[in-house]
Amino acid sequence: MFEPFPVRGVAWDGHRGHLATVADEVVRRIRRFTTTPESDLEAGGILLGCRYGPHVEILDCTEPMRLDRRTGYGFVRRDPGHQRAALVAWNASGRTVSFVGEWHTHPEETPSPSLIDRNTWADVMRHREADAQIFMIAGRSAFYCALGLQGQLTKMGVVAGEKSLDQQDPLTGAMDA
Repeated sequence: MFEPFPVRGVAWDGHRGHLATVADEVVRRIRRFTTTPESDLEAGGILLGCRYGPHVEILDCTEPMRLDRRTGYGFVRRDPGHQRAALVAWNASGRTVSFVGEWHTHPEETPSPSLIDRNTWADVMRHREADAQIFMIAGRSAFYCALGLQGQLTKMGVVAGEKSLDQQDPLTGAMDA
């Protein structure tokens, strides 16, 4: 049976009143891939959660699987286990938990999306135009989080939780020292 993690984690704010919350356990699992020896190769997976109107609650994530391709500067999700995990969560939750986005790591302190990332995310948005998608990149000391909706990508800022996930002040836009 699907058992979501207790949500006390990080909250990001996007545009037009969109909010994404991330369970502490999801942050912990993703962060594991930003430290040695896991950080030698990029990692990634999908984000599973619920949608409440314009808001997204991220409850779980998949981790790299055997058939995925991990290199020092790239991650390609190839293993069908990610899709299976989404279907198991969907069925076990009574059809409330589903794919809400994807995550991967970058070998840098403060990550930003590459052209490949933006093109991949645009493709995801084309296939799920009506639903908000969350795209996360985990760096060694910060996370990048964006909301994708109707073909538009908007960077989100931390409004609650761990400030170290996003070094940019969500109110002023200034970068922390």
